[in-house]
Amino acid sequence: MALIFHTNHINKRFVRRVFENTLINIDDYPYHFIKEWDIHIWPLSDTNTQFFEHIKTTSGQKINPDMPSGVTGLYRMDLYLHDSSNAFKERENSDRIMHEICHARLINTTHFVTGVHRNLHKRFTTTFWYWNRFKYTKFTLSIIDIRKYL
Repeated sequence: MALIFHTNHINKRFVRRVFENTLINIDDYPYHFIKEWDIHIWPLSDTNTQFFEHIKTTSGQKINPDMPSGVTGLYRMDLYLHDSSNAFKERENSDRIMHEICHARLINTTHFVTGVHRNLHKRFTTTFWYWNRFKYTKFTLSIIDIRKYL
């Protein structure tokens, strides 16, 4: 997995730990996934709003370009995240990262979209530690439970 950062302020260690912990907890073979994917981390300011113009949320609203988003294709993921190490922004970023990983894991199945979006409320949590500036910080990650589709 190539994590390619196009950001200046995001905590790269945190992003890597979110990827690792999501994959380890939903997948029996996370390293197979890691070897094949290129993942680009972009700041929100680089979001292509025209790409999302025709897309609506599950509640029928337009995508908010000020919220983290992502696009998952075959062996490529583009994530548009807050370019910040603020704890509240990291929470929003982690949810988008996890969401797109779930799509990626289901990409060659009939559950690619529905397996994620119909199970948004079915989650489990895992906890991990990451280095945040001067100390280790504990983080609880909420993961959409897609394991039955793998």
